[in-house]
Amino acid sequence: MKLRNKLSAVLQAMLIACALQMRFSPVLNREDYKSVIHYLYAQVTGLLGEYTFSGLLIFVMALIFVLRMRQMDCQKQYLGRLLPFFFSFCLLVGQSYALAGNWSLCFGGGFRVIGFLLAFAGYGILFRFLIALFLGVYQRAVNSDWRPERLERFLGKNCFRNVFLLLMLLWMPVLLLSYPGNLCYDCLGQIEQGLGLAPYSAHHPLLHTLIVSAFIKVGRLVTGGNDAGLFVYVLLQASALAAALAATMARLAKRQVSLAVRLAVACVYVFAPMYSNMASTAVKDVPFLAAVIWYMLLLEELVTEGMEDRRPLFWLRLILVQVLVGLLRNNGIYMVVLTGIAVACKSIFSRGKAVEKIGVDKVRIGKRLALLLCLAVLPFLAYRAGNELLVRGLSAERGSVAEMLSIPFQQTARYLQFYRQELSQEEKAAIEGVLANVDVVAASYDPDISDPVKALYQRDSGPGRLAQYFKVWFTCFLKHPSVYAEAFLAHVYGWFDPGVTNAVRYEAASDLFRQGGLFPGADKILIFLYRFAEFIPLLALLENVGMYTWLLFILAGVALRGRKRAGILLVPLFVSLLICMASPCFYLHPRYAYPILFTLPFLYGIIGGHETREAGQ
Repeated sequence: MKLRNKLSAVLQAMLIACALQMRFSPVLNREDYKSVIHYLYAQVTGLLGEYTFSGLLIFVMALIFVLRMRQMDCQKQYLGRLLPFFFSFCLLVGQSYALAGNWSLCFGGGFRVIGFLLAFAGYGILFRFLIALFLGVYQRAVNSDWRPERLERFLGKNCFRNVFLLLMLLWMPVLLLSYPGNLCYDCLGQIEQGLGLAPYSAHHPLLHTLIVSAFIKVGRLVTGGNDAGLFVYVLLQASALAAALAATMARLAKRQVSLAVRLAVACVYVFAPMYSNMASTAVKDVPFLAAVIWYMLLLEELVTEGMEDRRPLFWLRLILVQVLVGLLRNNGIYMVVLTGIAVACKSIFSRGKAVEKIGVDKVRIGKRLALLLCLAVLPFLAYRAGNELLVRGLSAERGSVAEMLSIPFQQTARYLQFYRQELSQEEKAAIEGVLANVDVVAASYDPDISDPVKALYQRDSGPGRLAQYFKVWFTCFLKHPSVYAEAFLAHVYGWFDPGVTNAVRYEAASDLFRQGGLFPGADKILIFLYRFAEFIPLLALLENVGMYTWLLFILAGVALRGRKRAGILLVPLFVSLLICMASPCFYLHPRYAYPILFTLPFLYGIIGGHETREAGQ
């Protein structure tokens, strides 16, 4: 190895070791030190860290890692320089927000910026190598011809039955210990609505409210209590989720995806704590997830096999599942419509040059318009009709537009904390016409969750008031854009930072149902097990939202680099990520990202497998 390459490897190892040992500390004040020399010494030592034997070991290990990676073939698997440094930025800024609530630990002064740049470079180099290593292993698994007979039989012809029974068998102890079911506060509120203890509200999906309350009402008629009905509902929702996951395994087998990849996907389903956790929790997200997975399966079939010779029953099933995705979660219809538009547009523009050469092909244009109709227009119209029927039939309170305005409301509240004295009376009036008194809005700001500010939204605010508000919102952005940037990052960094712990088990209590699980203390056993899983690195990663976001970007890079048509299947996941960013919070609410977490393993198998045909063919 040339001297230049050796020096480069040493420098890279030093930067990686610096990044791994970087520890953010409070901002130092000059006034706390006797002299400038003492202050500078504290800054430099805080930046470089003290000598430790463990630090030397980290450097040596980093050097060995760099030298080894340079010799391996997987170095050819790089996806470019942008992605690893984007990950580096997310990790470091996430640490700053987690510790200080702002980006001051990264950008709060010259020494902070220097420290950030060193760690930024070190993590960027490390992630570039790790992405290459991951892709090298992934490609080997995709191309593997490893086929043990017993595993092939289990994950082969009867894959659906085998995986379904395996998942239900593994989940059953948790389902029984949680008897009659683990409760989320959202679902508990829906049950109260269905039992007549509270008025109906479209804040939560009314279809799910009717379904879960119907089981409890039937259980009351049979047993005289609420527990049996809730338990039967939990069993059925778990069965629906297990069936959807088993269907993904069957589809991977049908696509002749390598056994190594299929086994890896099955291991995620089996070992990730979030699967049994959610299966045993009465919450709208479980039937919604089952519907999303079936939607992805039908969409994959359409993208992979094309739309030729499709029977009306296929389109009917597809439209029905898309409508269910919308009716089982209020924001699900956005995923469906935006994905449908993307798939139809890709089909239209993929043949643009051919159309120019041979003239307008009316048949093909008609098919693509039909594709847009079935993937976006009809599902949206059917959803709107179904939702309106439920709202009017149940005399339910309609949802608030404030649910979509978490980010601008948070930015306004943070701005008011620092600069409300700069606002004119007219600007204050415009804000107060949508929210509350500006002093109240400022005091209600919580960077971790937007609900306190959204609760101040005045439901009688019409389009005119909102237009005035956004005019002031934009004016404030031009005056102090950094405040808006900080408010935005504080609201969304948890979706991109694997350093954030966001696994959760809901444990809502209610006098309507039995407390404590199957026997006194059963719920405490489950809480301990799920909390303990968060301290086991591999299990923690299997349900870490930030890690799955990174994996989503990596898979998108693979699809783009390989020009894989199946990459269009990632559109619903990116839409879901945008929905997460607009949601009230990420802290202890990773279920908002479950459409990504529960479908990404399957898509790694599909996109890494055989090439697909165009959906419009």
